[in-house]
Amino acid sequence: MIKDAEALAENTEHNWMIAPAMNGNRQIKFRNSNISGNINGYLPINFKVRGFEIGQGRIFTEKENLGRKRVIIVGSKVPGELKTSARQLLNNEILVAGTSYKVIGILKEEGSTGWQNPDDDLYVPLLTASQRIFGTDRLGWINVGISNDTNVDYVMMTIEEILRQKHDIGPGGENDFRINDWSQFSDLRRQATGIFTALIAGIAGISLIVGGIGVMNIMLVSVTERTREIGLRKALGATHKSIMMQFIIEAVLLCVLGGLIGVFIGTSLLYLFATFNDWPFAMPISAIIGSITFSALVGLFFGIWPAKRAAQLDPAVSLRYE
Repeated sequence: MIKDAEALAENTEHNWMIAPAMNGNRQIKFRNSNISGNINGYLPINFKVRGFEIGQGRIFTEKENLGRKRVIIVGSKVPGELKTSARQLLNNEILVAGTSYKVIGILKEEGSTGWQNPDDDLYVPLLTASQRIFGTDRLGWINVGISNDTNVDYVMMTIEEILRQKHDIGPGGENDFRINDWSQFSDLRRQATGIFTALIAGIAGISLIVGGIGVMNIMLVSVTERTREIGLRKALGATHKSIMMQFIIEAVLLCVLGGLIGVFIGTSLLYLFATFNDWPFAMPISAIIGSITFSALVGLFFGIWPAKRAAQLDPAVSLRYE
């Protein structure tokens, strides 16, 4: 409830920022374009707590919130979704569930947070959302911004006490609300990412070993099939070193070719996945160079034995090989 946020804001013991919010989907229309948009009811302070910055225009004011004004801020990707430009959309009217709202600001690109993409969302004053759009004072959540030196556990305990008192929950009663420390979620996310990275690295390592053994077997078969060719080259004066270099280079080129194909397929799949999920696409050049270099090293390592075996062939025996 909005009154929960007001109760927290009245507590002056902590220098915290209370940022209540609600959201829901509504039909958005601009000229001939229609989309289903995620509407967020915000206070001006919410943008500071979330770290959102305005790219063009301005943030709505507390006066506009109290006046239930029909003003709206859109995420950076919304103009494109409405088949227009940021310049054309700014200071123009769009329809939210059939009601006209003036676009007063466009956010800078924020990027996906993993569970939400602010660039796709739209933002109206909280009381406007409550009374004009959703018809309820039930909040979706309340963000609480605190300084880095604040004791998080103590703040969470204080919030719980205030809300329990506000909701008339007696001793031993179960909370009808939930308090989350998003820093813990961030830590869990980092841990999960680390585990996932290690798992992928392990799978990649096994794949490289299997692939390297496959390359080695192919090169051994090649040595067997080209026994007479090797014998002829040695009979004509080819050195032990030149024979080895020939097969090592072939193994390296084979692996580099495989690496290039893998980079192409991997980059294509990553691009499709990012596009499908509306995530930013990035493929560092260092990753491409690293992949190709590692492929070359695999070819070098697993090509040594076949190359050595080819170089050690007796030319007299090799020329008689059928």
